[in-house]
Amino acid sequence: MRKGKFKALVLLVTFLLVMAAAITLLLSMESERKEVAQLGYDPYMATPAPTIRPTPTPAPVSTIMPTPVQPTPAPTPVPTPPPTPTPIPTATPVPYGQIIGTGSFRSETGVPLNVRAEWTAQVLDASSVRVHVDVFLESYSLQIVASRNALNVSVGDSYQSADTPGVDLDDNANIHSTLLGSTEHIIPLSDGEARSFPMQVQYLFRGTYFKRDIDTIECGGAVNLAR
Repeated sequence: MRKGKFKALVLLVTFLLVMAAAITLLLSMESERKEVAQLGYDPYMATPAPTIRPTPTPAPVSTIMPTPVQPTPAPTPVPTPPPTPTPIPTATPVPYGQIIGTGSFRSETGVPLNVRAEWTAQVLDASSVRVHVDVFLESYSLQIVASRNALNVSVGDSYQSADTPGVDLDDNANIHSTLLGSTEHIIPLSDGEARSFPMQVQYLFRGTYFKRDIDTIECGGAVNLAR
C-alpha cells in the first residue's frame, strides 16, 4: 500500500509539474505573440523586420485665394492739337501821298551829250501810283532851238510827250544839266502789291555834236515798286 501510494503521489507531482511547465510555456508564447503584435515583427527571427517609415502627414493646403493681378490700364492718348495756322501778316496800307520809290537812268552816247531821267513814285490812291519823271540834257557848249514833242517818256502802259526848250550854252570847261521836260504817269498798284514797270525815255536831238550826227538819245530801265 505504501509503495502504491508513493508511486501515485510521484505521478501526481510529475503531472502537476508538467502541467505547470505547459502553462508557463503557453503564457510565455502568449506574451511573445502580444509583443510581436505590438512591434510588428518577431524579435527572435534571424532577419530583422523592415523599418516602418512613418506615414508623412500631408502639408495643409492653403485655402487663401491669390489676389488677382489687376491689368495696368493703357495710357489715355493725349490728343494732338491741330497746328495753329500761321497768320498771314496784313500789309499796312501806305498813306496817300507817301513816296515809295525813286531812281534815275542815263544814256551812253559815247560823246559828252546824254540825257538823264530821274523818277519819283508817290501813292495816289488805294489802287494807283503817280510817277513823276524829270529829264535832263547833259552837255558842254550847246545851241539848239525849242522843239515840239521832242521828249517822249513811257512808264508801264502810260505814255507822255513833252516840248523841249531851246538851249544856248557857251562853256566847254564844265558839264551842264539842262531840264528838257517833265511828265506824269499814273500806273496801277494796289495796297500790298509789288510790281516792276519798264521805263523808256527818248529825246529827238536831230543834230550834230562833237562832229557826230545824233538823231535820238535814249535811256531807261525797270521801275520796281511795292506798297
